[in-house]
Amino acid sequence: MDQKGCLGLVRELTEQVIAAALPEDLPDFAGDFADFALTAGSLQVSEKPDFLKDRDQGLDTTLVAGMFFQVLVEASGLPAGTRERVSFVRRKAKDFLVNRLAGQITLSQFYRLLNLIEEKAGHYFERLEKDWTTPRPVLEISLPEPRLEPVKAEELRQALTRVPLPLKGRRKLTPETIWEFLRDTEGRWFRLLDFEASFKVNKKTAWTYLNLLHHEGILEHNREKANRVRYILADPFRTAPPH
Repeated sequence: MDQKGCLGLVRELTEQVIAAALPEDLPDFAGDFADFALTAGSLQVSEKPDFLKDRDQGLDTTLVAGMFFQVLVEASGLPAGTRERVSFVRRKAKDFLVNRLAGQITLSQFYRLLNLIEEKAGHYFERLEKDWTTPRPVLEISLPEPRLEPVKAEELRQALTRVPLPLKGRRKLTPETIWEFLRDTEGRWFRLLDFEASFKVNKKTAWTYLNLLHHEGILEHNREKANRVRYILADPFRTAPPH
């Protein structure tokens, strides 16, 4: 229950009743209601409140406020919608006011109070229902953009399956192991020596494979000679310029 909102409504309705039945008590209303509000939270729905125990008790701010507070608490706990809750509040308030205000106010004043109670209670429960059913805003967390893989891995894998690899070195140098090596270069230049060391093959075997991959359009060559030779994945298999 929204106790702050509930007490606000209780104050508003109580003041209307006091103004109609006991206008002479209005100067003391603010102080009397403040005293009630201090103990309102201790009222228990399971206990029968004083306003239902003693039908002969007089009318004052605390009694009226206690009635409205208790009735709103009970209505809030009903397994029902706004219309049923408002109907419950009107019925309970009507029973109370009939017994307490008989002969003190006119019939038109009595029904004006009931209509006011119904209207204000309707607004209160409609707002509560909206709060209950409105999804909580989702906290949006800015995540970093996913890192773009430097190598088009699947395209490279497919291209390697079409390369007629030589029989020599086939145990170590397969489409899958060559794919892993080239993927791990991440689009960077590499040396003949790097290829040799990775597959533990001699220079001639390494050169044979790299030359074949260059011929098949999988690798590019920096057009240098001797130990300045470098290779890199061809442009169709990279997602970024050479580096």
